[in-house]
Amino acid sequence: MRHPLVIPALAAALALLPAAAAPVRTLAFDLPATLVSFDISPSDSPPDHPVRIHLEARKNQFSDPLAVPAGSYVASSSAFKATAQFTLPDTAGARYLLLILPKSDGSWAILPIPDASAKIGPGDRFLLNATGEEIAVRFGTLRSNLKPGSSVVLRPPQPAPKDPRVEVEMVRQVAGEWIPFNSTYWPLDPLARSFVLVHSDPLTGTPRVRNLSEIP
Repeated sequence: MRHPLVIPALAAALALLPAAAAPVRTLAFDLPATLVSFDISPSDSPPDHPVRIHLEARKNQFSDPLAVPAGSYVASSSAFKATAQFTLPDTAGARYLLLILPKSDGSWAILPIPDASAKIGPGDRFLLNATGEEIAVRFGTLRSNLKPGSSVVLRPPQPAPKDPRVEVEMVRQVAGEWIPFNSTYWPLDPLARSFVLVHSDPLTGTPRVRNLSEIP
């Protein structure tokens, strides 16, 4: 149960921040615990009176949206060894997902992803390469190369194929050679959009593919 003082404290903190804010949700596929809590503070927040906004992330779930002003932030959590930094661009009408990325050394990173259905709409897949290697993806006949940290929005084939699936192949570049690491079929769903993360397994170092879908 949420403590009754949390909401007033949050309201007071937001009152100190600029009025312009964007709805922000969190998304995580791997975490040190099922639920991780963390605080974010503006990078220029006064050290003696820091402004903090409390957020939570759960494994394989979207959080509820919370209004967060645009700007640069420092995030801290007892679940991670170090702080993480990220920036929310000042864009009118924007919405964001904060993708939480734990690292094998106990640190973490936060990547803001546009959350607007105009950018990632029904039937689309947002694919992010969170590995340290270049990967290539074939989605049906569409081919995309992704450097580390880059992303692509995969649109459903047009016209829609008779088979409600799309063949997917992924390869990674190792020592100048392309090595396959994923081959499957993705079902086509004209109503749902998906967020797909390709990240390195902390034990084996090979890429893993995780995804979470929702109806926008």
